Amino acid sequence: MFIDIWFYSAFFIFTDVIAVDLNVNFGQQSWVITSYSVTFAAFLLFWGRVSDLYSPSKVFSWGFVTLGVLSLVISFLPDKYSFFIIRALAGIAGACLIPASYRLIVFVFEPHEHSRAFTLYGISGAIANVTGILIAGVIDLIPGGGQMTNWRWFFRLISVIILPVAASTFYLIPSATGKDANKTDGKAKWRRLDLVGVFLMLSAIVLLILGLTLGASYGWKKPGFLVPFLLSWVLFPAFFIWEARLDEDMALIPTKTWKIPNMVVLTVFALQIYAWWGVNFLALVEVFTTVYHESAILAAVRMLPQGIIAFAVTLLLTFVPRLVARPRYTILIGMTLGVVGYALMSHPTDWVKDYWRFLFPAFLLGSGGMMAVFTGTNVGIMTAVPEEMAGVAGAIFQVALQMGSAVGFSVQAGLFTIKEGGLSNPTNIHASFYFQLGWVALWLIGFAVLYRPSKNESGDEENGKRVIMAH
Repeated sequence: MFIDIWFYSAFFIFTDVIAVDLNVNFGQQSWVITSYSVTFAAFLLFWGRVSDLYSPSKVFSWGFVTLGVLSLVISFLPDKYSFFIIRALAGIAGACLIPASYRLIVFVFEPHEHSRAFTLYGISGAIANVTGILIAGVIDLIPGGGQMTNWRWFFRLISVIILPVAASTFYLIPSATGKDANKTDGKAKWRRLDLVGVFLMLSAIVLLILGLTLGASYGWKKPGFLVPFLLSWVLFPAFFIWEARLDEDMALIPTKTWKIPNMVVLTVFALQIYAWWGVNFLALVEVFTTVYHESAILAAVRMLPQGIIAFAVTLLLTFVPRLVARPRYTILIGMTLGVVGYALMSHPTDWVKDYWRFLFPAFLLGSGGMMAVFTGTNVGIMTAVPEEMAGVAGAIFQVALQMGSAVGFSVQAGLFTIKEGGLSNPTNIHASFYFQLGWVALWLIGFAVLYRPSKNESGDEENGKRVIMAH
């Protein structure tokens, strides 16, 4: 969890540095981040199924080792194309870890230890969000060029952290078999992996993000945008049609999943959660470093209030579970604060001069509110599904978060080029913030209209506390 969040947050600092070093043009800069998150999102469900059918301990260990090795390889890559390809492969390896982790925590720890184990697991992500940009800011101070460029040392540091820990997991983690590992023979297991469904989902996600990125770089009327974008909207329905044809024990996502009350609403709603942080982080960090020529560490410190308040909200919701026992109210209040946050961030034209007047309160209100939305959505999904479907529901939630983030970055890349000047023109930044504000406001209204409290939504504090700790 810690490493995964580092892979996300640190690149708000390194995106511009990598773009300069590898000659990535302005419209393609979002791929520095999304080349990892796209494949990460696409393979979550697949690795969850592999963990079910085979062994979560092997999935975790080999995935972690592969991520460490690929991180080391990335640190030596000389051009943008090899960077994007190997980073995408790293996203596939990283996707192994999330579903396998949930399985392993339940397997390794005794039932009375689950609350503490899941609490530490979730809090580690909040800590990583705070420290990721700070560590990146410190590494950015390393002088040098070529193979000694600072961003390369980040990947080498990641590799040094991962590889010894990953190697130790082969000995420290007890051998665990998937819950369905002994039910079917080898051929039946391969059929139940649903490789056709995996390919359809992967292709649809990659084509959607590729189309948006090419549209942002070369124009929205070009074939480079229209062909992959339109094809992706053929593949998404094809995936669900294919899944509906399969028996429930063969499908990657059983059809009955979408019949659970509010499951569709909350899953689609999750598409905009990660993007709230990503859109403002990427824009403001680059403005502070490239327009105002501040150091990366100072830019990281300026963004730190968002991480601190998110961590504080996580602790508050953990110890006062009644605040999310009814996720409807938590989400509505949090989303309103998210809208207020972007309304404040959309006002300044001098981002440094107006930092304390507009940005600082926007960070506290918006990030705190969206952290409550994040937790409330998770609670809403996990309390709506039966226990035997918790793994599938969690994977779907993660896919929605990652895919929404990638789409948000791609749309923002296009909005940065509306007027001359790129990031140095506040109008372009305002446009990306207005879009995100409108997107959040739209889903605030949509959620208020479409969400229907279920019989599971009660004042059951213990149930709420259990799910928050799992998050």
